[in-house]
Formats: sequence, C-alpha cells, structure tokens
Amino acid sequence: MSVEVEVMSESIQFQSESIHPEIESIHLNSESIDESIRDKWMGANEALKRTGLTKSGFQRSISHLLGVRGCRVDSIRRGSAKNTRYSELAIALIAACEAKDEEVIDRLIQIANPPVTTLCVVEVDRVATLEEKIAFMRQNAVVHSQEIGSSIQSKLTQIALCNQANQQRSNALNTLEVQEAENRGIAQALEIFSAEEKAKEDTLAHLRALKISGNHQ
Repeated sequence: MSVEVEVMSESIQFQSESIHPEIESIHLNSESIDESIRDKWMGANEALKRTGLTKSGFQRSISHLLGVRGCRVDSIRRGSAKNTRYSELAIALIAACEAKDEEVIDRLIQIANPPVTTLCVVEVDRVATLEEKIAFMRQNAVVHSQEIGSSIQSKLTQIALCNQANQQRSNALNTLEVQEAENRGIAQALEIFSAEEKAKEDTLAHLRALKISGNHQ
C-alpha cells in the first residue's frame, strides 16, 4: 500500500509503535524518492529539530542506521565533534523507521549504499568524509616526503662520491707535483755534482800539466 509523497518537518504522526517514540514521523513514497537527498547536508541542531528527537534519541537513531541497517557512514554523516553534519537521507531514514515502512527503508538504504562500481573517481570528494580526506592527504604527504627524502639522499650520495673522486684526483696531483719537485731537485743536484766533478778533473789535469812542464825544465 503506497503512502502520500512528502518529506517535510511538519508531518503527520503515525500511531504505530516506533523504535523512537519521541520522533516526529515523515510520510515517504518509495517510488518518488530523489537520490539527491544524499547530497543535502545540515548541522546537528537542524537535524535534531527536523526529527524532534533528544540528543540521546537522535544518536540512538543514527547508531541504528549504521549498525542495524548497515548504512554507509559517508551517506549518513560527515565531519566530527561540533563540525558533524547529517544528510537529508539520514532524516528520511529515521522517519521511515518510525513509520515501519520497510519498502521505503529498503529504497533509502539502496541510496545510502550505492554499488561501489558505479562511483566515478570524480565523485570521491562528494562521498568521502572529512576524516578520509585528511587521512588520504596525510598518506600522500608521507609518500611524497619519502620520495623527496629518497631523492635527496640519492643526490647527497652522488655528491659525496663526486667529492671523494675529486679528493682522490687532488691527492694524486699533489703526489705527482711532489714527485716532480723531488725529481727536479735530484736532477739539479746531479748537475751540480757533475759540474763539481768536472771542475775537480779540470783542476787535476791542470796540475799534472804544470808538473810535467816543470820536470822538463
């Protein structure tokens, strides 16, 4: 049996026993539910006002939707603490549970739990909760930092190897320069020694010549 189609804060009260006696019931028709209610969000105060529940009653209703009915969290609420927001879909589900209209509940749960394969990448921002976005951003930041750290470490290793090679070349050049200086010193010393030996030989030759000349006289 179909019921009148309308979702609004001023609604007709159902007389049947509900899971939350204090709730303000809302009429729904499963054939005309617009899936866009999943994309309409409101603050906690407005949600409480729409349902007419106390805070504890409202939280019990949300727990019922998430635990018993198995609705996706990101279709029911977003954010945390004072920034928590609830969807129009959550309000409609609470109303349907109050009315015990399983046909409408099933239809709303289908909207709350769309097949994962039908979600496009461009819809991630629409369906992801704030916590998921933060976690995703943190994970990306960690991965990016690790990549940057790895790249920096690689560059530092290359620089260290280059510096080591330059130092080795500098040491080799210094060694060669020292050897060349030593060789030049040795060559100069040999030249001096050769010059001195030649001078000695010349002096001895001159003395012999003088002696021979004196003997002949």
